[in-house]
Amino acid sequence: MDKDKLQTSLSKEHIYMKELLQSLVETTIDAISIRDMQGNILLVNCAFEKIYGWAYQDLIIDPYCLVPENLINETKEIFHQIKFSGEKISGYETVRKRKDGTIVQVCLTASPIKDRVGNIVGTSVIARDITDRKKAEEALLESEAKYRILVENTNDIISTYDLNMKKRFVSPSIELHLGYTQYEYLQAGTFAFIHPDDVKKIVNLRQSISPHKINVQIEIRIKHKNGSWVYLESRCVPILSENSKIESYLVVSRNITERKQSEEALRKSEEQYRFIAENTADFISVIDKYGDVMYSSPSHMKKLGTNRIHFENIHPDDASLVCERFSYMLKSKTPIICVYRYNLENETWIYLESRGIPFFNTDGECQYFFNVTRDITERKQNEDLLRRTEKLSVIGELAASIAHEIRNPLTTLKGFVQFLKPEISDNSAFFDIMLSELDRINFIVGELLVLAKPQNLYVKPILLHSIIETVVQSLKSEASLKKIKIMEKLENTPVTVNCEENRLKQVFINIMKNSLDATSANGEICIQTKLLNANQVLIRFSDNGCGISQELLARLGEPFYTTKEKGTGLGLLVSNKIIKDHQGSINITSEINKGTIVDITLPISI
Repeated sequence: MDKDKLQTSLSKEHIYMKELLQSLVETTIDAISIRDMQGNILLVNCAFEKIYGWAYQDLIIDPYCLVPENLINETKEIFHQIKFSGEKISGYETVRKRKDGTIVQVCLTASPIKDRVGNIVGTSVIARDITDRKKAEEALLESEAKYRILVENTNDIISTYDLNMKKRFVSPSIELHLGYTQYEYLQAGTFAFIHPDDVKKIVNLRQSISPHKINVQIEIRIKHKNGSWVYLESRCVPILSENSKIESYLVVSRNITERKQSEEALRKSEEQYRFIAENTADFISVIDKYGDVMYSSPSHMKKLGTNRIHFENIHPDDASLVCERFSYMLKSKTPIICVYRYNLENETWIYLESRGIPFFNTDGECQYFFNVTRDITERKQNEDLLRRTEKLSVIGELAASIAHEIRNPLTTLKGFVQFLKPEISDNSAFFDIMLSELDRINFIVGELLVLAKPQNLYVKPILLHSIIETVVQSLKSEASLKKIKIMEKLENTPVTVNCEENRLKQVFINIMKNSLDATSANGEICIQTKLLNANQVLIRFSDNGCGISQELLARLGEPFYTTKEKGTGLGLLVSNKIIKDHQGSINITSEINKGTIVDITLPISI
């Protein structure tokens, strides 16, 4: 081969090697960068920009833009050793800053670049992104630390065995439950401390796990160092290799000696109280410290329709109190009493009073407690009635003592206000407001006087329809202003009732005004009369107004309780008393956004 052909062949090989090298640089997943002796970037590959986000142009402007500020000096020192000492750095782990500001963990390999005569002319750096690997390592370390803390501090006994059931590890808790040190327990044979009657369970345990590779749970007795027998509830879990073969066993054991003792004591005592529990009207249940019901008396089914008290049926407002009292009993180990509302299957709310009584074992620990519950709905109703009666009594006494005293200065004030009105005509609007408010005070005092003491009724037979017509006429103008339609559906047969006309009108007006306040424009109010029998008539006031919630409905009629902004809360109270004095009754039903119905029944005059 002549000289020209040789040079051509070498030139082609050089070009091929250069292309091969360039292809390798561009296709590798590692970031490659080349710097000159001054630290300026000469070359970066595609992987560099993909990992760091910085482009070649960014590095021309700031060659150290990807290095965190606190590592710039360290990086310069490392490159100084490469450039001037010819050292090669391999496996150097550090961090770099991406263009978006996030930090990436990398492993660097840096080498000097030499010319043909061996002079160092630059440096090359190959960087591999190890962020995911670092996160995985940190997660593994964290997981191992957590499990180590769990094993070393758990109250359960954790142990491992090889395929021949030889002990390999046991947690420090072994000494707490069995008295042996870890060394003493591991040195003994597999069956050294196991009760002879339970050895067969261990043998069967291995045979059950091997073919199916499932978890198995058993109860065994192990001899304590002091000679007593300890009951353990053990769960055996097979540990599988990568090819799904059993390579060892993990056993988690819990000391259930106290539970077994309590169960035996409970079984013996159960025979003594079962007769009483199954024949009492109270609800008796036995509950462990975890809240699980161990026994419920048959009275639960008779009254509640279920075999126990369900927590979800407790009123939401009372649930936190029940939990708090239960927790307090467990901590203080003292009996507690808790009153709460409970919802039956027919959606009826009743009041229950539960007495929690802790039951202690021989070691003084509370393992169970007795819950004796009684239905006190009737008692609560009587208490509410008593409070309401007392409230009415107080109102009556207050009204009797101050009503007349209020009216005397009220009359004087009203007289002077009317006397001064002509003299100061510029502020006549203020005088009108003052007179209006004085009249309102006088009206409230009048309502209080109705409650002050029993009033003598001067009743006489009056046509019911005439009273209704009068009330409707007096309120028609107000209804027209509010664009509310008043409809009448009265019995064709005239009905006469024994009443004091003005008081009955007062009741009807009060109910109608409440309907007008609750009904929006274009609403309807209907007055209907109906003969219930030969002795009673029903007067029904219905509207399609905003309605009243069931919670607020239960409180209507209480003194000074009102849903209106400017109401006194006495209107319905006075109305109830007037109807009661007329030997009648009032019943109110309502539903939010659908309206309210007020039913009044009165005896018919014969």
